[in-house]
Amino acid sequence: MIENFKVRKEIFEDTAHERCHFELTLDGKEYQGYYDDETEEVSWFQMQPDQEDHAMDLKELDEQVKERVLAWKANQ
Repeated sequence: MIENFKVRKEIFEDTAHERCHFELTLDGKEYQGYYDDETEEVSWFQMQPDQEDHAMDLKELDEQVKERVLAWKANQ
């Protein structure tokens, strides 16, 4: 379960490479990554959540990240 979720900022703002940089805590471990609106993909920095044994699988986690980033963007 995601305990904390925060969009830190949009990187490469107003360019073709714009992304939302996020950080979250999952089962007490901190992770960071970015979400690409164009490809609708979540990319993770090191450490990656799939390198640990979490109750939530990576596909479900990616979907929740997408939902939360899109909700954040809608409120901007």
